[in-house]
Amino acid sequence: LTAKETIRHFAQDLRNFDSRVFAETDFKYIDNLPADRHFKELKVIPVQELVFYGIKDGDAGEKGGVHLEAKEYHEMLQKDNTVVIDVRNHYETIIGRFDGQQLRKEKSSSKTNTGTGAEYLDPLMRKSTDFKSWLAKDETQDKLKDKTVLMYCTGGIRCERASAYLKEEMGDKVDGVFQLQGGIERYLKAFPDGGFWRGKNFVFDKREAVGIDNPEGDGGVIRKQKKKKLAGKEIPDALPSKCCMCGVNWDRYVGKKKCFTCGVPVLMCEKCMSLKPDKTKGMELKVRCPLCKSEKITVPASEVEFTANGMKGKVYGDTQKGKVYGD
Repeated sequence: LTAKETIRHFAQDLRNFDSRVFAETDFKYIDNLPADRHFKELKVIPVQELVFYGIKDGDAGEKGGVHLEAKEYHEMLQKDNTVVIDVRNHYETIIGRFDGQQLRKEKSSSKTNTGTGAEYLDPLMRKSTDFKSWLAKDETQDKLKDKTVLMYCTGGIRCERASAYLKEEMGDKVDGVFQLQGGIERYLKAFPDGGFWRGKNFVFDKREAVGIDNPEGDGGVIRKQKKKKLAGKEIPDALPSKCCMCGVNWDRYVGKKKCFTCGVPVLMCEKCMSLKPDKTKGMELKVRCPLCKSEKITVPASEVEFTANGMKGKVYGDTQKGKVYGD
C-alpha cells in the first residue's frame, strides 16, 4: 500500500475500533505534497485536552457552536450584526484572516446583506489559554452582546472547545454561535479564489503557511534556484505582516526566530536575519512580537518563571495589562 492508501486504512481501522468515538471524526487528508513536506512518522497519544485552554470540567458545555460548511459560512460572513472571532494566536492572524467581507465593494443587491458584513475580531492571544481572559473582559462581552457569533481556526479543532466555553459564558446574550466545519483548510478548498479570506493560513507542519496561490505551502527545503526575494513584496491591504526589525512587508516565518520577551514566533526578513539581532548583545529587544511592543514588555521570557498556576519568582509579567514588575 502507498502512504496515501495506508493512512486512510488506518482511519477506517479507528472507526472499526470504536465507532462511538471515531464514526463522526472529520479526517482531513492533504495529498500529493512534495517529499520535503511529508511527515516522517505518525504518533497517537492520549491527552486530556486536544488544545489546552485551561478550562475546567463543567466550565464549558459538551456542545460547541453550530457547524457550518464552507459555503454556508461564506454566506454568514456577509450578514450584518455579526462578528467573526479568530480563535488562533496573534502571530497566525497577522499573515491571514477572514476580513475580506468588510473590505469588499458592495456588489450584492440582497436586501439582507446591505452592510459591511461580519466584523473581524482578533483576541490578540499568544496561546489558547488567553481566550478565557479575553472573553471575561467587559469590552469583549459588550462587543458580542446580541450579535451572531462566527468562529474559525486552522482546521476546526480549536473552535470545538472555544465555542463551547463561549456558549456557556454568554448564553442567550448572543444571537447564536457558529463555527467553520473543517476550518480555513476546508474553506480554501471550497473557494479556490480565496473568498473572503485574505493572506495565508499558518499551519503547524512543514508547509509553514498555505495560500490560494501556494497549496503546497511556503515551507520545506528552500532551493536556491527557486528562492524569491520577498522583502517589500505586495501583501494584501491592511494585513499587519511585517518584519519585526525594519517593518518591511514580510509574511514568512523562517529561521525559527522567537520573540525575545514572550517566545512566540516573529517575522524577520532575510536582510535583518543576516544581522543576527537575536544573537547580538544590545539588539535583542528589537526582536519582539507586535503584542510585546504594544504592551511595552521588556523583560525576557527566560527571566520569568512559569508554573501550572501562573507565575512565580523574582520577575512577574502581567501581559494582560502590559506591565512588568518585581517582588
